[in-house]
Amino acid sequence: MSARPLYAIYGHHKCATMWLQGIARRVCRSLGLRFAVVYDEFQFEHDLPRYVAAHDVDFLLYGSADIRYAGALPPHRGVHIVRDPRDIVVSAYFSHLHSHSTQDWKELVAHREKLQGLDKDRGLAEEISFRERSFRHIESWDYGQEHVLEIRFEDVVRSGYETMLAAFGHLGLVAEPEVYTRAGRLGFLAQDALNHLHAHSGGRLPLRHRAREIPAPELLAIVWHHRFQRRAAGRSRGSEDVKSHYRKGQPGDWANHFSDEHKGLFKSLYPGLVPKLGYAANDNW
Repeated sequence: MSARPLYAIYGHHKCATMWLQGIARRVCRSLGLRFAVVYDEFQFEHDLPRYVAAHDVDFLLYGSADIRYAGALPPHRGVHIVRDPRDIVVSAYFSHLHSHSTQDWKELVAHREKLQGLDKDRGLAEEISFRERSFRHIESWDYGQEHVLEIRFEDVVRSGYETMLAAFGHLGLVAEPEVYTRAGRLGFLAQDALNHLHAHSGGRLPLRHRAREIPAPELLAIVWHHRFQRRAAGRSRGSEDVKSHYRKGQPGDWANHFSDEHKGLFKSLYPGLVPKLGYAANDNW
């Protein structure tokens, strides 16, 4: 590790990256860390280490992670999240058809128009093909990096609080006091308020207070604030709204939408991907 640590969260399209972004941004504000988000190589001009250095980044969220660029970063601690790629297809189909912003993603404009002219079965087939770049990144990712903790979307759904404690604990950013005293909480709130003022002043007010760790109860409160029910306007997981960015949040939903033709197309385009990620024993799913 360098004298000044770097932290990173790596994700892929429809792998809860927006949810993680909200949590990480809030943690960084509390700790006085500079947070940055990138989604493709054009944002950092194909040189991620230079981007991090030029923008004085402490904590990076790389939302469409490509190991070619992530692997070039200096020593750091990271977390990588992945999801069953079949569920990614279904989630992406409804998102691209209805809810995903087209701002800064001009390719989605034409893709949405195409989906709107197709029925669901043909639209899902189109989405399977459209996932090629993202699935290439997922397939080529290095899953054996000691400094990067691998987590799954499904773990977040089943045990979000424990998974986030493990993720930020791996980064070395969580303090777990045996007793979280009133004085400790007041100190944290004062620090958080100073960093909030600093952030909203655009850095003009020199009030930023850097801290090494966030108390575990405060991290859990941030995770609770970003829970699915709140993001989904009160709906519980499994209750579907196809026009919401937080549509359903239920693992295994692909089985409700994939036909035999979809399965065949997926396997022909991405052979071995599902078993490689551990979501099936082989390609006979």
